[in-house]
Amino acid sequence: MFATFFFGAIALLLLDALLASITMYIAYSHGHSRLKWFLLGLALPFLSIFIALAVAIRDEQRAKAARGGAPAPIPEPGEF
Repeated sequence: MFATFFFGAIALLLLDALLASITMYIAYSHGHSRLKWFLLGLALPFLSIFIALAVAIRDEQRAKAARGGAPAPIPEPGEF
């Protein structure tokens, strides 16, 4: 019985870390702090992904409004 509980807890911790990493990646790819978003992902594993996506969409809308509705510039080959 203890082994089942132990392996179940390990599985939940691994899932939590995976979801926190996904949240961190989404936020970092849009210019936000990795550590802050990873910690948020650990605290709110399922909800944090949706929060990060909402923040990313909001940032894209703000950037588009700042460009006056113009499309985003296309990077030159070799640029990141």
